[in-house]
Amino acid sequence: MNDTKITLSNTINLPIIESAGGLVCNQNHHILLIFKRGKWDMPKGRIEEGQSKEIAALREVHEETGIELNKLRIKGKLVSTWHTTRHQNTKYLKKTHWYLMHYSGVDDKILPQVEEGIIECRWVHLSELPHYRADLRARIEYVVDFWHQNLAYAPRT
Repeated sequence: MNDTKITLSNTINLPIIESAGGLVCNQNHHILLIFKRGKWDMPKGRIEEGQSKEIAALREVHEETGIELNKLRIKGKLVSTWHTTRHQNTKYLKKTHWYLMHYSGVDDKILPQVEEGIIECRWVHLSELPHYRADLRARIEYVVDFWHQNLAYAPRT
């Protein structure tokens, strides 16, 4: 009998990289989406060595959208997602830690990080989300659905 625990990483047998990102809500009840490689996504990126997941998530949201870091705060952890990715001909299994973030502003100016392939950033009201669903990455739809079903209508603290 084999006692090896079956996990995603040892089943797929790919090196793992971790990233962090945020579902950002503002005072107008809008969430921040980015358009990258033909799909709507949310800002995220690799966790740098020695950096906490939370700091990496805040840094990546700021870098990829240009929103003011001093107006951004983490409200809590949402979920984690997994997907495969490729970098310099190496395939990786990527785990992304998603955080719920509050932006203490309205539809402030946002600036896409073009060098990362982001061509647009957009504040989207909850009522407009159905129009974006067809072009949301599956993992982003999962994160948005988790937030929408569990936290979107919770009182703000």
